[in-house]
Amino acid sequence: MLGALWWLSCLPEAWRFQRAAERVQMTQKAYLGGLWQRNQNCDYFRSHGLKRAEDFREKLPLVTYGDLEEWIERCAGGRQNVLCSEPIQLFEPTSGTQAVKLIPYTASLKAEFQRGLGAWIGDLYGGKPALMSGRAYWSITPPSRWGCPQRTAGGIPIGFEDDAAYLSGWSQHLVRGLLAVPRASDLDETITQLLHCPDLKLVSVWSPTFWLLLLERLRSHWDHWASLPGLRERMSRGPRELWPELRLLSCWADGPSVRFLPALRADFPNLFIQPKGLLATEAFISFPLLGRRGAALSVRSHFFEFLGEDGREVLAHELVAGRSYEVVVSTGGGLYRYRLGDRVRVTGFYKECPLVRFLGRSGLVSDHFGEKLTPEAIELWLPTRRGPCFVAFEDGGYVLYAEGDLSQALREGEESLLFYYHYRLCRQLGQLKPLRGFQIADKAWEAFYTRLESLGRRRGEVKPLALRLEEDWSHHLPGRWVH
Repeated sequence: MLGALWWLSCLPEAWRFQRAAERVQMTQKAYLGGLWQRNQNCDYFRSHGLKRAEDFREKLPLVTYGDLEEWIERCAGGRQNVLCSEPIQLFEPTSGTQAVKLIPYTASLKAEFQRGLGAWIGDLYGGKPALMSGRAYWSITPPSRWGCPQRTAGGIPIGFEDDAAYLSGWSQHLVRGLLAVPRASDLDETITQLLHCPDLKLVSVWSPTFWLLLLERLRSHWDHWASLPGLRERMSRGPRELWPELRLLSCWADGPSVRFLPALRADFPNLFIQPKGLLATEAFISFPLLGRRGAALSVRSHFFEFLGEDGREVLAHELVAGRSYEVVVSTGGGLYRYRLGDRVRVTGFYKECPLVRFLGRSGLVSDHFGEKLTPEAIELWLPTRRGPCFVAFEDGGYVLYAEGDLSQALREGEESLLFYYHYRLCRQLGQLKPLRGFQIADKAWEAFYTRLESLGRRRGEVKPLALRLEEDWSHHLPGRWVH
């Protein structure tokens, strides 16, 4: 009943998206005009000399979080009308390359997220009505050890109270009634609540590795949960029978996440896995449409620009199928012409709306001696494994960290890397050791996440990168060196 009510509440936005998909240029122009109208007197716009909406792209620079950090600190200190004219309701923490980033959230930004979510749920539940009759597990704000205060110096809250708080109005109450895990909990409490939810129909996580982590911990401590009241009989039938009504898993399924999909299907062979599209703490970029290859750009959520491989800046209606771009977004939260650092490829169009697929992060390079390794150099030969599987620098060279027999992957990996001029030169000069292997023991996801949490990363939003910049992983993962 609650699922059907939520779907009905999403239908108006789903219809609005259908109309917007027929007039992308007009939709984006209208959004930008409204953004300017609401915030034309804010300090950021005035400091750059904006006098009209048409000045937006000409006078505002492309920025990263580092460029805005001083402005965000002023907002966190309690100053009003800095990045936007609306009051900032809270700051949501997210992990940056070097430190935690605090993303300002306003009522407008929450509404923009809700537009994207409404269009997605309207399509998903309409195409798969069986999902309406059960509960769902949504992991949006996974628990972590941030070490952040609960409020900024200016008294503004840090972090959402729970996952449903991303929504507004009565949608919050509907979704709370549907949640199998109402509040962000630690792993054990999350598993306990999921085990008491036999009518689980949908699981939505960011990274597929987070769901694998939950399953790994469940298997490792099976006897503990089997001894709890009310669970002994259900668990006696094995893992696949715990959630007999589970129909859909929504998670990242593009870019480096692809290689973890076989492990998910091994556990639940009849499960429909829907790629999530591209979501960031800063913005709602795209959402999947049933039967479409790629995710629809959420053209009613934000103002989008794209940087082509030739460096040219283009708008949403100017994208070309088959080409790759870096996403630039402007939102109602006060981030303008903000480089997300995510790259997408246009797979086609739904009406006029671009369909995009996430490729990976821009500018991720490991460079100790001039070797300039990128994730693309690794993904070509990286093997598929159930557990953590990646390459990182340690003790003078690069190391493949993965489960199972690594001998073939090491041979293929070193041969592949030697095709790259800068890597080959560093090897010839003796600056780099040859590729080595560290065989990870079974059930290593928890150790993997524990290390990243200690560095300020959040469980669930950790991207399964082929190349990681953290070093000395052998000190943190169970396993052994192999030659």
